[in-house]
Amino acid sequence: MSSSDPPAAGTAAEHFDKVSASYERVTGGCTREVAQFLLTLPPTVDTSSVVLDNACGTGIITEEILERFPTSSKPKVYAADLAPSMVSSLSTKAASKGWVNGEDGLVEASVMDAEELTFPDNMFTHSYTNLGILFLKNPEKGASHIYRTLQPGGTAFVTTWSKLGYLSPVRRAQKAVRPNSTPWELPISEEWFTEEKLRQVLEAGGFKGGNIQIQTRTVAYRGRDLDDLVDIMEAAFSSAITGGWSEEDRAKLPAALRESLSDVEKANASIEMVAYVAVARK
Repeated sequence: MSSSDPPAAGTAAEHFDKVSASYERVTGGCTREVAQFLLTLPPTVDTSSVVLDNACGTGIITEEILERFPTSSKPKVYAADLAPSMVSSLSTKAASKGWVNGEDGLVEASVMDAEELTFPDNMFTHSYTNLGILFLKNPEKGASHIYRTLQPGGTAFVTTWSKLGYLSPVRRAQKAVRPNSTPWELPISEEWFTEEKLRQVLEAGGFKGGNIQIQTRTVAYRGRDLDDLVDIMEAAFSSAITGGWSEEDRAKLPAALRESLSDVEKANASIEMVAYVAVARK
């Protein structure tokens, strides 16, 4: 696929291509919080590192890495994503921050399929795939490219979700407005919410079981306040759950979302999310 080709209709890439401008807002900051945790795990990135930000989205991993190095001496980051608008967003950010996108810059951002990485073998010291592998059509193939492009002794950091805390309140809100509607289902397999699935995919990609450690990390899907959290949830989920609804029913969704939250969630303007975090050494 070239950078001018649109993603195929109905694919995860098409979805992410459409939401790039609002991506970080509609994820409630939880993706960045996972990314920040990843960068505390050893081996940490230093100025000599060669880093892959795989399925990079808007470049949260890339940004978090480069912002950790205040001087002109920074590691080189290669960022890749199948959604052209995501890559364009990162390229614009790189230019604005003086990272300069391209071969001579700190960031080289490319439209590239995580299942068909074109980087050479044994290239990267660090490879980050943050909440992306679960959307691949063939995640085992994606894992094989993560493994292939890592240097011997290099480390891959791969995350998925254990708990999406917003699922229950969104479904409660849906049922409150339309009691007979079919509960909203995620476009990913339930097996992804198990540690075993993440481990199986990484082993199928080439990583030895003894070189894979998996832990959980609790983060938050949050708003600035309760009104903001409800706005974020409506923006994120309305199109998914209100297909075929009347305008009158759609107008009821914000109040239903608010009432679907627990007292603690309302007080904190945040919903608990839990990620699986795999650290896999080649």
